[in-house]
Amino acid sequence: MLEKGQTGPLVVKSIVAGGVAGIAGKSIVAPLDRVKILLQTQKAEFTHCGVTSTLIYILKNEGIVGLFRGNFVQMVRIFPYGGIQFSMYEVIKRTLTKGDCHSSHLSKFIAGSLGGVCGVTATYPLDILRARLAFYSKDASGYKNLNKAIHTIYKEQGTKGFYRGWFPSVLAIIPQSGLSFCFFELLKSIFIWKLQIMRRKTNCVAESDCYKLSTTGRLISGGLAGAMAQSVSYPLDVVRRRMQMGDGTRFIAVLKDTYTNHGIRKGLFRGLSVNYVRTVPMNAVSFCVYETCKQVFGISTSLKTKQSQK
Repeated sequence: MLEKGQTGPLVVKSIVAGGVAGIAGKSIVAPLDRVKILLQTQKAEFTHCGVTSTLIYILKNEGIVGLFRGNFVQMVRIFPYGGIQFSMYEVIKRTLTKGDCHSSHLSKFIAGSLGGVCGVTATYPLDILRARLAFYSKDASGYKNLNKAIHTIYKEQGTKGFYRGWFPSVLAIIPQSGLSFCFFELLKSIFIWKLQIMRRKTNCVAESDCYKLSTTGRLISGGLAGAMAQSVSYPLDVVRRRMQMGDGTRFIAVLKDTYTNHGIRKGLFRGLSVNYVRTVPMNAVSFCVYETCKQVFGISTSLKTKQSQK
């Protein structure tokens, strides 16, 4: 268990590290984020479009700025989301393992899942606004800017409108966030183990040793972890987006409608290709930046220091 006085500094440092990591990861894939939303929600203009044709359409009709529409709200949302997600992961993981640096994969999955749920719940209204602004063009009535979008949603649906699709979002984030952290830690450990064999080392002791993985290794681990996690949770993400856009209010009904009218490939997994293209670099950069920040803030060595003092 964390000693008294350790939790506060750990949480603050993790929030900052997670927030910075989230912004770094999301910033490089903002255009693909908008394409994914347009494909997932089956907007009329893009029903028969692919990733490339959607990008061309946006550039032709809205210019380069159109590729980043709604990204300001995304940045406002992602800092607290990433901060909460990563900090809760660290605290819950260390609480479950009672300070043991060799935590199990199950504890990492649970910590990652709960961290994701906390992050989603705390920032969900901003996610709704980001999705609506990305879905509608700047000429759409009621969605010309952030203030008008807030007014439109509140006028049409009240406060509940800012939490529409929350349930499938939580269902999606549980495997997505949990598996992302679990797979990342697993892949990181495998790479460390392989490196140690190559260097003829026979002992991998403290958890802090794992942070000696190169930047390339962190990027590969983060990218693969994100892709693997998204493969499992993607249909839930599709349902979540459709509910956010107003395509029904009941999870099962929207899921059934998507499958009945569009099938598996063009419905439940529509936009998965662009999601892979965005997920791999986003997760790669996010985890890599977070690991680097942990080193800078001394989070990675806190357990080793604590145990060496006993």
